[in-house]
Amino acid sequence: MIPTRRGLAQRLRSSGRLVSLVRGFKGFVFGVPATVPSRTTPVFEDQVRGLVKVRLVADHRIGPRVNLLIPTVEEGRAFAGVRSAVDLFQAVGAHADRRRVVSTGPMVGPALRSLDGYHVVSADGPDEGAVDQLVALDGTAEATLAVGPDDVFIATLWTTAELAHRIITWQDVTYGPAERRFGYVIQDFEPGFYAWSAQWLMARATYDDPARTVAFFNTSLLQQYFHAEGLRFEREFVFEPRLWPALIAAAARGRSDVARVPRHRRIVVYGRPSTPRNAFPLLIDGLRAWATTYPGAQEWSVVSAGQAHPDVTLAPGVVLEARGKLTLDDYADLLLTSSIGLSFMISPHPSFPPLEMAHLGLRVLTNAFAGKDLSTWHQNIESVEPPTPDGIAAALGRLCARIEADPQLGERGESLRGPEAVGDLQFPFAAEAALVLGLRHVPVG
Repeated sequence: MIPTRRGLAQRLRSSGRLVSLVRGFKGFVFGVPATVPSRTTPVFEDQVRGLVKVRLVADHRIGPRVNLLIPTVEEGRAFAGVRSAVDLFQAVGAHADRRRVVSTGPMVGPALRSLDGYHVVSADGPDEGAVDQLVALDGTAEATLAVGPDDVFIATLWTTAELAHRIITWQDVTYGPAERRFGYVIQDFEPGFYAWSAQWLMARATYDDPARTVAFFNTSLLQQYFHAEGLRFEREFVFEPRLWPALIAAAARGRSDVARVPRHRRIVVYGRPSTPRNAFPLLIDGLRAWATTYPGAQEWSVVSAGQAHPDVTLAPGVVLEARGKLTLDDYADLLLTSSIGLSFMISPHPSFPPLEMAHLGLRVLTNAFAGKDLSTWHQNIESVEPPTPDGIAAALGRLCARIEADPQLGERGESLRGPEAVGDLQFPFAAEAALVLGLRHVPVG
């Protein structure tokens, strides 16, 4: 009996050898791989990534010491958030007898220049009499940290806040219960750094102790977002962004040299591919759409500053040149001679680059988010709508045409709320915050 087509198909499916033979024959005839690609092996994780491993040891010296818990203080790895946290710590620490910066990751390169007066000491050893100390944990389970009964901690990234919770609990057990608080420099809604996961859950949990947390919000805008999410702390302080002195000096220099320092037809992209909230793939898609539709695209250069990555071809004759992380002086020089900035931040924090670019005379395209609209902060800033590749391309095309007609367009833009002002003290609450944290010898009044 001759098998029917259906019967033959069933026999083929039931025979592993025949299936393999057919696949191999198809590969030979049609040039496709004869083997089926293996499935990607799922990543096996048996612990929460990012948690700080450290063993706490007793230090019975009496007297307050303020400690900054921070992922890194290396000059070459410190972005604006790290610098802001260090500045705040030093303002509050000025009201303490002793200060210690604890880098929760190993240090390879030199520390921030603002910490030049700090003595590098062992994390678990005696304080060696130094008033200002810098220690680095090595990131292993064997790392130790000496903690006394009067040590006060200021956390930064959520992983350091989780560590601060553990330290306070350990202090209560080791030295007896006390009215201990810790400071938390909140510079973003950090659960948003992750998909729904253990990390999301643990980052969110660091906001769940309002009585013992003294919150330092980087911008009132971020504080308002937290309040809208139902997250409040018993004691809260707010500081607003300030431009770095090098950028302030560069802006003044640029205003005095407008006639002698021409603006190039150059677009500066804040490019950080490893940071999803900066939307690097979206910016690249938008630039490609612009480069293939804007008639004068080849007359413009495009550079990326922020993080090292390969150059990216946007269209024939149009390449995104990656310059990586720049020094403040090189960054200022780049902005002073460019015309357009492109910088996205998918979070409630305004982020520094759009404000820096706008203040140094660039017209800037950025995104709105959850009530954030930086076009209300500076005349040079435009929030792209819709925030899609085509939306970016259209906005960029309009801006290029305007600047080609008026190269000094960005020079006339003014701040609408003065976030870059430096005349006022950035942390006027420092003495009060030190008192709330339990530091002694705090001048009041």
